Amino acid sequence: MDDRPRSEGATGSAESGGAGRSGRPTDGDPPALARLDRRFDASARREAAEALGNPSSSMSAAAERIVEALFETALDDPDEAVRAAAIESLYFHGDDHVDRLARRIAKRRGDGEDGANGAGSGSRAAGRDAAETFARWLEHDRAAYRMVAATGLAAVGGRGAAPRLREAFDDDDARVRARAVRGYARVGGEAVEAVRPLVNAPNDLVRGAAADALVAMDSDDAVELLALAARRGNERLRLVVVERLGALDRRDATGVLIGSLRDPSEAVRRAAARSVAAVVAGADAVPAGDVRDRLLTERPFETDGPLAVFRAVAAERTAADRAGESGSAVSGSRERVDAETKRYAAWLYCELLEAADPAAADRSTAVEWLIDALDHRDRLVADLAAAYLPRIASADGSAEGPDRGSEPPLGVDVERKLRALASDGTASEAARERARAVLRRFKRAVVEAAADRHVEYVYVRWPADYTESYEG
Repeated sequence: MDDRPRSEGATGSAESGGAGRSGRPTDGDPPALARLDRRFDASARREAAEALGNPSSSMSAAAERIVEALFETALDDPDEAVRAAAIESLYFHGDDHVDRLARRIAKRRGDGEDGANGAGSGSRAAGRDAAETFARWLEHDRAAYRMVAATGLAAVGGRGAAPRLREAFDDDDARVRARAVRGYARVGGEAVEAVRPLVNAPNDLVRGAAADALVAMDSDDAVELLALAARRGNERLRLVVVERLGALDRRDATGVLIGSLRDPSEAVRRAAARSVAAVVAGADAVPAGDVRDRLLTERPFETDGPLAVFRAVAAERTAADRAGESGSAVSGSRERVDAETKRYAAWLYCELLEAADPAAADRSTAVEWLIDALDHRDRLVADLAAAYLPRIASADGSAEGPDRGSEPPLGVDVERKLRALASDGTASEAARERARAVLRRFKRAVVEAAADRHVEYVYVRWPADYTESYEG
């Protein structure tokens, strides 16, 4: 790929295998794929490249061949407009293709320079040549070239890369602005004030990139700006910020996330809980116990408070979960929460539930979830539920003995639920065994709680049990 004009008869590089696509299309390939061949004129090739950027479902079988053909066209077609159309179409197939294209351009220049100048000096010269090329393309009148330029300059770096990328912060194409601000932080840019206007940009792509840049800067000023956005931004901005803050292993960033657990938006609260659990899973600069203690000072039991959102994160399904159901991973699927994050969300949930005021509002939903979680697809989450359930149930007055009244204090008859699960043939054997084990611990907790209150109490499963215990 070059920004210098070339003749229609110019040959392609060795990488492309000669002068354009000379192979015959495979049966079932879209007709536009064949029209990328240089036997067609530039106008036909451009239209074909544009058409391949909007593939129909019938093109899915040829997706890999389409992408490779677009790469070849973007790199070697002699017409600038055709190359730009190919870049745009690659972007619509997946923006990661633009990163791959930039890397291939930089490598192509590096291979050429190394052969001419030797390994050491050639590598440095190649890097300078690629950086100069990308810097020049930042001024190109075609947005596709500027998008590749911002991506490539961020990848190769070098002296002057940060200020050149900063100049692109006001580009009229949102994709260029987003790649420029993310690349600016990547090559060492540190001016938080330069990023500030982009944090409130109307475009989602740019806002997300600005948040990524601030996270990459990892400075006090950057976290302060993120905290301000988390408190005062609109819902979409707050959501972006709390999603990114989980990558920062900093106490001040974690404090922002804990504050966002009470955001008025459920989506923001859940994203904040996911990020808090991710920080705890890392357990580096911010110890898990410190996060738990901070959360406990917040008096967490509220219908839509931290308990609810940590429970929601613990119940989320990872890409691996979905793959287990379908038998194969869904192509392109993204995990919203990984297994470790989900487990620590479950742990925080159990810790908060155990510490919450037993006299608080109806806790039946919380306890019902713990019982259901005994059959959770993640074994460690299920084991957590099994460990905490007897303690939480007994602490909430479930050990009041036979005269406790007709209404279970939790709003849930825990013992009956556990018996039902233990005998449920549709549940897994592991879940049934957990239910039996929890039931045994639950009985012991009942007896111990009664003993603590100096009350003579015999655990009664059936009426005959009580009679038999006093016979003879």
